[in-house]
Amino acid sequence: MMNKLPVVEMVELNNHIVSCDTFQNRFSIADADGNVEDTPESHEPMRFDALVMLLATEGTMEIRLDYVPYTVRPNSFVMIMPTHVMQLEHISADFKGRMLIASREFLTDCDLTTGGSRPHTLRVSNYMEMRKNPCTELEPEEVATLDTWLKNLREKIRDEAHHFQREIIQNMFVVFLLELGNIFLNKNSYLVRSTLSRKEELFEQFLQLLFEHFRVEHAVTFYADKLFITPQYLSLILKELTGMSANKWIDDALVAEAKVLLKAPQMTVQQVADQLHFSDQSTFGKFFKKHMGISPMEYRRS
Repeated sequence: MMNKLPVVEMVELNNHIVSCDTFQNRFSIADADGNVEDTPESHEPMRFDALVMLLATEGTMEIRLDYVPYTVRPNSFVMIMPTHVMQLEHISADFKGRMLIASREFLTDCDLTTGGSRPHTLRVSNYMEMRKNPCTELEPEEVATLDTWLKNLREKIRDEAHHFQREIIQNMFVVFLLELGNIFLNKNSYLVRSTLSRKEELFEQFLQLLFEHFRVEHAVTFYADKLFITPQYLSLILKELTGMSANKWIDDALVAEAKVLLKAPQMTVQQVADQLHFSDQSTFGKFFKKHMGISPMEYRRS
């Protein structure tokens, strides 16, 4: 599937996939297999700055999403949201599947966000963001339906001479989402949605706030105030549900973003520190070395 699994943005994710067809590095269809270089980095927790969907057809894969373990078997569909913390634990050599990767910009252009003009598609998009059901087993005919659409999307990505390529890809993606929504709605487990507990609701809200503000806001008190709870209670909830404190969530988000930014050769370490709102380069360097064991410059050279 990949040579290694770093914390990646859309462009880097495309570059690390062996067999990938991409439209402007914003929307990709790729093959997934068990040919993964087994390094310590390949098992690190990570976040993708994109929506990643995986249709598994052969073999097995062990992953954790938000630190909850899942076994991906043949005829499974996995949905990894940008706010998910994903960790690969094991992948069999015979694993095969197909991946769809959509950047935030592509999703916005498809008018799937709040306020868009496609209310029915909006409901499907919101439905797909259900973090409690990221891995679903499908019937063989359901897999065939989704795989056909993925193949059609891939062919259209390759048709670069088409004058309306972007519009066709966007609309085909919307139809794919509707097909996916139809499959899920036909499953009994999705007809009756379990009610989130108050703690789970706060966890969801924290993740959204974290994704929006972590580059600027590094203090637990900011997120607790937004949720109208105490910092102690927020950390208690996160520890109970994920095994990590609020400070650990914030630090992990900052480290992940720093690793991505440090891979951009045009950015200096000072600029990375500024973008992540550290008081100065020295403070950022100490923070990064504390969590990674090496300095930002050493990480860049590695």
